[in-house]
Amino acid sequence: MYDLVSLGEVMLRLAPPKFERLRRTRQLDVEVAGAQLNIAANMARFGKKSAFISKLPDNELGVLAYDSCAAYGVDMRHVKMVPNTRMGMNFLEFSSTPRVGVTIFDRRGSAASTISVQDFDWQAIASQTRIAHTDGIFPGLSVDCREATWAYLKAARAAGCITSFDVNYREHLWTEATALECWKTLLPLVDIVVTSRSVSEAVFGFNGTDAEIMRAYHDQFGHKLVCLTQREIMGVLQGAWSSQALHEEQVIKGRRYEFDVVDRFGTGDSFFAGLLYGYLEGDIQFALDFGNAACALAHTIEGDIAQFTAAEVLPLLNEKIDLRVKR
Repeated sequence: MYDLVSLGEVMLRLAPPKFERLRRTRQLDVEVAGAQLNIAANMARFGKKSAFISKLPDNELGVLAYDSCAAYGVDMRHVKMVPNTRMGMNFLEFSSTPRVGVTIFDRRGSAASTISVQDFDWQAIASQTRIAHTDGIFPGLSVDCREATWAYLKAARAAGCITSFDVNYREHLWTEATALECWKTLLPLVDIVVTSRSVSEAVFGFNGTDAEIMRAYHDQFGHKLVCLTQREIMGVLQGAWSSQALHEEQVIKGRRYEFDVVDRFGTGDSFFAGLLYGYLEGDIQFALDFGNAACALAHTIEGDIAQFTAAEVLPLLNEKIDLRVKR
């Protein structure tokens, strides 16, 4: 039995040494990345049993990604290696105020974008998991991926799984109208949803107070837990993160954390993984606080995937954080 199974795409993240420009770099640091993979990997780092569903190219880059994911403790038995396909890429340029960062996606026609309904036994996989996860990015890769996402969530719901969905929007994949048309078919199958004010207003047309936006998701799609996150940017290298949730008619607010930024990419996924970790522990307040703390800690470490355990997050939940050097 898995604690979580995630459906999505693994990409290679390539970035010049910190603060160098892509246009003149002669070397690139390589990390595995991808929002859906990040959730599975973070859950594994937190001590939960997780698995990933995807396709990778059957070549050296695919093997690199496969081995890297497995090294985090993610069960990769549901990942198919496919000949004559390509690896999705994400090129990053880190910056410092006032220069803005750059991210360039090169993922069209990737192996994961060819995932179809027929590729996996969704019912068999769903019967072995507690939480079935995916997000708003994966169905934007192709029509086949949209249909596969629906089949996956449908099977998970039928199997009695908890279903979770991060309402991520990527404008390089599709328009707001197309995303909305797709998401409206998927979200009624989702128990736990994480979203932001910007996506809620731009894609769904939800407005009002934070509580009213969360209520709109609940009323339209029937989610059991609606979480609204807020990222504050105080310059490129400083920020803050907070979240709140609507659960059983109550609005619950998580603890706000400020942090220095070493690497902001994948940090929202650290929050969601922390939220799901806390949810499995059975307490919504703890889930929000743990997720927020995990997100803050993730900002201080390079790479998309959390390089820390649940035991390293827990001290940040104390009323006063001890910043003395650990000896």
